[in-house]
Amino acid sequence: MESYTHRRIHDLLLKAKRPVFIADERIDGDSLGSSLAMADFLKGRGIRVPVFVSEPIPSKYRFLPNVDLCTTDATVFNDPSIDLVVSFDCSDASYVTRLLALCPARPMTINIDHHATNARYGQVNQVVVSSPATAEVVYRWFKENNVVPSREAATCLMTGICFDTTVFSNAGTNLRAFEAASELLMGGAKIQEVIRNMYQNRGVNVLRVWGAALERIRRHESKSVVATFLTRADIDGNGATDDEVDGLSNFLNLVTESDVLFVMRETPDGGIKVSMRSSGPDVAKVAAAMGGGGHRKAAGFSVGGVACTEEGCWGLVEKCCSMFE
Repeated sequence: MESYTHRRIHDLLLKAKRPVFIADERIDGDSLGSSLAMADFLKGRGIRVPVFVSEPIPSKYRFLPNVDLCTTDATVFNDPSIDLVVSFDCSDASYVTRLLALCPARPMTINIDHHATNARYGQVNQVVVSSPATAEVVYRWFKENNVVPSREAATCLMTGICFDTTVFSNAGTNLRAFEAASELLMGGAKIQEVIRNMYQNRGVNVLRVWGAALERIRRHESKSVVATFLTRADIDGNGATDDEVDGLSNFLNLVTESDVLFVMRETPDGGIKVSMRSSGPDVAKVAAAMGGGGHRKAAGFSVGGVACTEEGCWGLVEKCCSMFE
């Protein structure tokens, strides 16, 4: 079925006269890498596809080829000639549905993802839960259709795989990840550039923010759970951005001994963004119950009405822990 769907998507892309791509609302290396690689495929055939993103591209991703195709202008959907919309790494159906509502016509929708929480909202759904990244699903699309990705597309796909596997170190890393990375390297993917831009760009101010999180780490007395949090004062007071402090949860997951890790961060609107990592319990179920999404081993959600203090954050952890039972 996976092979058949890859071939069907290929046919639909070649027939489309006015396609539009959508990257996930939470911009990351996988949603950008997978969408820009597919955009590169159509660009090579003379079609420049706009890739809608919810916010400006973070600086660490501006090295990506074809990033100039990205737009934050939602009026791109107002074109009545749009006949195909493809979403990448978007497990949240409501986000895509809101954007589709802007289209005057009813375009065909293709949903490409690997999240177990994906609601299969597309008319064509290629949701491969066994894949380590949506970029790896797109890599398989190239392979199944006998299309050789350009060096630019290979770099985009490598970015997605490196991001979602934390450079082949987290629990989501599997044989599919290594097979794809090997062929992409041989195809010219610039892995050193990918790693340098995504993981070796932490300034001293950002490390100070991470230090604040390290000072607050707590372990649950009866469960193998570790948690910490960051306030807006921690982030803004050090002149850092939310994008720059991303990656803390992956780092702590590598160096802490626990079944579940919670990293909480106060959002600009006063809410709390929760990132969970697990080596045991299914955190995707907890995230879904809290209005979020993700994978069994890595998931997250956002909540409002909870103070980003030790008491408020630890109460949130206790609530989530009760769902593991």
